[in-house]
Amino acid sequence: MGQTSLQHKVLFGYYLISALALGLGLFTLVELRVVSARLVRGEHVFLMLNDVLEMRRFEKNFFLFHQREDMDQLLGYLERVEGNPNLEGLPAGAVGMYRELVSAQVDGEAEKKIRTLGKAIVTAAEGAAETERIEARRALERHRLMLLMAMIAAVVVILLLGRTVARRIVLPLRRLEESMAGVVDGRFESLRIEDDAREILSLTQAFNLVLRELRERQRNLVRSEKLAALGTLLAGVAHELNNPLSNISTSCQILLEEGAAADPAFAREMLEQIDGQTRRARDIVRSLLDFARDRPFRAEAVRLAPLIDEAIRFSKGLIPPRIRVRVEVDRELVLSGDRQRLQQVFLNLLKNAVDAIPDRGEVLIRAMPPNTAVASGIAGSRCRAPWTEIEVRDTGLGIAGEHLARVFDPFFTTKPVGKGSGLGLAVVHEVIEEHGGEIAVESWLNRGTRFIIRLPVRENG
Repeated sequence: MGQTSLQHKVLFGYYLISALALGLGLFTLVELRVVSARLVRGEHVFLMLNDVLEMRRFEKNFFLFHQREDMDQLLGYLERVEGNPNLEGLPAGAVGMYRELVSAQVDGEAEKKIRTLGKAIVTAAEGAAETERIEARRALERHRLMLLMAMIAAVVVILLLGRTVARRIVLPLRRLEESMAGVVDGRFESLRIEDDAREILSLTQAFNLVLRELRERQRNLVRSEKLAALGTLLAGVAHELNNPLSNISTSCQILLEEGAAADPAFAREMLEQIDGQTRRARDIVRSLLDFARDRPFRAEAVRLAPLIDEAIRFSKGLIPPRIRVRVEVDRELVLSGDRQRLQQVFLNLLKNAVDAIPDRGEVLIRAMPPNTAVASGIAGSRCRAPWTEIEVRDTGLGIAGEHLARVFDPFFTTKPVGKGSGLGLAVVHEVIEEHGGEIAVESWLNRGTRFIIRLPVRENG
């Protein structure tokens, strides 16, 4: 099917309405001409009736006064009546007989016949006038009815045309608008609109191109923040690796000193410690590699408590002794999501919370039972059930009210220059949206900040 154009559709609608208006005008003109012709005919009939009445008046005057002028007037009006085709309902030759009797000017017996014929002519003329009056009224009523029906038909056609225009033009544009609103909510779904309009197709292609760019930039944003987080976490990972490596070194030195004289049971115990510490170091490195690996989104069952424990372990180098991290999470609570991305969420939130506490303080990470909201949490939810609410709260400086609405904007930060990129919370927001969850923030100056996250829970997890 060939492509059309919105311009052609609009012009077609305009031409159709113009043709409809022209047709309605022509129809009205034809009807008015019919009514006008009927009114002209009625005017002739009423003129004829007037001529008949004048004829009878001069007839009476002649028989009363016998003046020649009255006879001449009578004959003049009679001539006009004879030539009028609208005089109907008289016997054939009645007007001619009336003329002969009037012209003869005979005795009283003829006068009686003349009066009788004149009365019949008046009756016929009045009947013709009444008939014409009724026909004119009927023509006007018919014209009013036809005009009303034509207007109703025009309104129906215009409504149908408007509906067609809405379906062919407005509906695709509305779908574009809804898709753009979805982008605001974090849904980057490609748009597919079945429409043959060239403008709609071009706009859809441009919109999908923008969505692809946004998705790519979102991935780059997450990747950039992850690389920045990796650099920050190296100190904590180095600290974590130092303990097992020290234990391995100590055990090896003891075995070397004992040499062949070492007790077999003691040597076995040392080797088991070396093996255990090696596995611990391997797990730390594996966790770091899992976090650093770039892979597509993959929803799976993720146990929340070990995930938070790992985030705290990675962040140990960033958490000074004056700050206490308290965790209140059910060990059996299982989320549905991507482990790597969720780990980045808690790493970013934990780092922000620690940075917000200038002196001594506490960071609380708490998860509520499924479908239970914390006080002053998220009002309503579009997160699919079952869900859990996770609270990350600190006792730091808080966020000013005028900045609270912008904390999730990319590159927005309240930290001093060089202390923050402004991407951490933006990435947190993107990841939560990617999981179909929600996040809200509350803050009180000099009393701390609370992030409330709602995420789907894995059923039968």
